[in-house]
Amino acid sequence: MVPFTALAWVAMIDWNALSQQIEFIAPGRNNVAWVDSPNFNARPEDAVVDTIVLHHTASPNLAGTVKWFTMPESQVSAHFTVGKDGSIVQMVSCVNRAWHAGASKDYKGRENVNNFSIGIEIVNVGDGKDPYPPEQISAVRALCQTLIDFYPIRQITSHEFIAEPEGRKDDPIDFPWSRFEDLGVPLVFGRKSQRAVGG
Repeated sequence: MVPFTALAWVAMIDWNALSQQIEFIAPGRNNVAWVDSPNFNARPEDAVVDTIVLHHTASPNLAGTVKWFTMPESQVSAHFTVGKDGSIVQMVSCVNRAWHAGASKDYKGRENVNNFSIGIEIVNVGDGKDPYPPEQISAVRALCQTLIDFYPIRQITSHEFIAEPEGRKDDPIDFPWSRFEDLGVPLVFGRKSQRAVGG
């Protein structure tokens, strides 16, 4: 019997059907739209936001991801989602704790990474073939730079690296990390047993 994993559940979602259920207009390259997600809670009072976590959505479009994050039953959200065209949608205030990391531990051994991180989802199906267009990477870079300017960011990490147990996640798969080396903060990605730190 094949275990029913979160990945299998995501694979069963009809992203195109979800995207057609809402009237959503992408804001355009490097523009930000706000859409409320109910899937968040307060950070711990002593939390210091010092981490950015990058993910891929496993969905092919921005509208479907936005719809999914607005559904309470999904129990998932991210602070930001970046579309293929560089559109940015914010769904949770950075003051609050979005639900993007799940069971997690960073390279310093800190658990519950949602408590001190900002989650950025990047629209990509995650098959290793779907490209990250230049407009999308430019928008992710600009967003990361803005967050670095505003928060004491000490690392940009991958969902793959922080996910517990190791191997539970692989995102963002085939991401061009070299494009982020000049942002001046450590880049922590790959698997913990094959730790890669750059930047």
